Amino acid sequence: MEEQNVCKTFGSGVMQTFNTTMFHVKTTCPVTMTHFSHAGVDCFISVQRDPNGLMKRVEILVNKVATIIQNGILTVEGNSISLPYDHTYQKVYAFGIYTRLTSKVLPLSVTWYSLSEGVTLLWVQLDRPLVDGMTGICGGINSSETQAKLLDRNVIHDGICVTGDSQPVDDKICSDIKSNARECLGKRLFIFEQLCKKNMYINVHKSVKCSFCEEFLHSCNYTYAQLSKLRNITSCEEHHCPGDLQYKDKGAAFPPTCSNPWLQTEFHTATCLPPNGLVLNNRVEGYHSVKVEDCPCVHRGRIYAPGEQRSTKCQTCECIKGKWICSANTCVTPCIIEGWFVTTFDGKQYSLPGTCSYVAARGLNWTITIRFSAMTIEEIYLDVYQERYILSLKSVQLRENIITTTDLSQTEYVTVYWQSSMFVKVQTSFGMKMQVQVSPEVQMYLYLPQNVTTTGLCGSNNNNTEDDFTTSSGIVENSAQPFALSWTLGDCTANHPYVCINTDNEIFAEDKCSQLTNTSGVFAQCHEYVPVNSYFDACIQRTCQATSGLQERVCVGLGNYAKACASQGIIIGDWRAETACTPSCESNLKFDYTMRACNHTCRSLSAPDPTCDMPDDPVEGCGCPPGTHLNTPLRCSPRALCHCNYPGGTTPPGPLVIDGRQWYAVVILCCSNTLLVPVKELSRK
Repeated sequence: MEEQNVCKTFGSGVMQTFNTTMFHVKTTCPVTMTHFSHAGVDCFISVQRDPNGLMKRVEILVNKVATIIQNGILTVEGNSISLPYDHTYQKVYAFGIYTRLTSKVLPLSVTWYSLSEGVTLLWVQLDRPLVDGMTGICGGINSSETQAKLLDRNVIHDGICVTGDSQPVDDKICSDIKSNARECLGKRLFIFEQLCKKNMYINVHKSVKCSFCEEFLHSCNYTYAQLSKLRNITSCEEHHCPGDLQYKDKGAAFPPTCSNPWLQTEFHTATCLPPNGLVLNNRVEGYHSVKVEDCPCVHRGRIYAPGEQRSTKCQTCECIKGKWICSANTCVTPCIIEGWFVTTFDGKQYSLPGTCSYVAARGLNWTITIRFSAMTIEEIYLDVYQERYILSLKSVQLRENIITTTDLSQTEYVTVYWQSSMFVKVQTSFGMKMQVQVSPEVQMYLYLPQNVTTTGLCGSNNNNTEDDFTTSSGIVENSAQPFALSWTLGDCTANHPYVCINTDNEIFAEDKCSQLTNTSGVFAQCHEYVPVNSYFDACIQRTCQATSGLQERVCVGLGNYAKACASQGIIIGDWRAETACTPSCESNLKFDYTMRACNHTCRSLSAPDPTCDMPDDPVEGCGCPPGTHLNTPLRCSPRALCHCNYPGGTTPPGPLVIDGRQWYAVVILCCSNTLLVPVKELSRK
């Protein structure tokens, strides 16, 4: 242990101040170890011993976060914790045989050795000298206060606790150690003898005696045999390590594990390590050492044996030496804009700052802009060469022409068609694909070939998240707000609230959105493949801000997670029925999770359907059940009742006069098309 800027207490009451002065305090009262403020952060550390000398209570208060060790139980802010523990302001973890708290807001660490009955050793270490004004029995870094002043100011009497004189007690252990460790103790020989006699009073706990001896001897560069001899003198046993780990008086504070098989040599302390050539299998319960080749892997809480594989729709991974070795990802990663929430092509997630119009993505000869209303997309504009497509709630149009659910729009550069009542697909001649959810909210999913770079909210599409926040002027920002605002069109201010508009919304959102995180719920099967936390947070925010239609907002949030799962090949099942989210359908259309555009409409029967050549995953929404086709007007019809499409328009089955001739529309059952056949031809047959 590095002695610089260290204050510690061990044994039955030995105190060592920051300036290395040592003395003994025999008290059952709370003792303030140190109290100071630095950079506006307050720190208070105290210990309290029982009559046997064990520290029965340790209190560490940093930035108003209370960490308590009492009767061997460790709590933070009143809650029992397990190690390692990560908090906004601190982390607590195993450090060799000890436990260490490292502050994230102060250059401070606190380390202790804990038994079930209490703490036997504690030290406070500062990464650098702090400001003047430090109080406590540790004193200041350059303090010259006397022992009497330190005790008077920092032993807190409560009328029940007792402070006594530290009377020396002749003890054979003290004299035996003095005789056998004289050379090692050197200049510390006198202070050791004085403190040893004060430490060994009659009812002191055995572990306290051992703590005192170990602390004085830990700096001796003794062999294992020499240390064993001294332990026999003190009747102190070597530290017992769990499982098959082996005790080392000086070794790596962090043992090699399956997660991190490299032995860390930066910190040395008393520790428990695996046998040479092995690592700790920290992927399973217990303390068992294995060869690196035998390390299992873990993914989303599930353990995989060496050589075992896991697969998704996009790639296959194999567990080798405790690490996942994965094939190339065969799926194109989209840019996703779901309300305020954006995921770039390269996977960076952020929230938009205001209700504005933004450039979502821009490439060579094409631009996508989005216009917001409140927290939902009002319209998406796709400009390709001289064509403008407008996608909005339940509507798609090319210039002024509405593209209905039974239509397919095809130009030189762009094909647009409805996949279901909820989704519209845009396919371009240069490889860009866009899927737009148009009901019950407008949301965008944009796909680009990997060699096409872009600018805008969607980032750069170059497999590098570091430049995703490149502004319209070419500057790379660190935060999302200035980046997003640089891509706005017209006036815009950051105005999104991030708290619920009322308590009722908050309660409703927490209750309904928690269906996502329920480990035994309908979405649990996907937790292993798609992290759920960001979807849960987005669900809460979109529902909190709603002024009406709260259940619909929840359903959008749940649906976004279900869609993300489907993109990985995980089909959630009938989640809408289980969450009261099944939409109503017009006319005789039916809701389904596996709608496809190919040959779905009556129009598609009159000629080869281009959508059948465009590989699409099935989507949810309202459409026609098998054996029927979407007809005009919006209704599912059997093939025999389909309207007929011809160059001049559409007509229902029956006689039709065109240019003075009478025609009759029929379905030729031996053919896949619906044809117009002259009546006279019918009479010949």
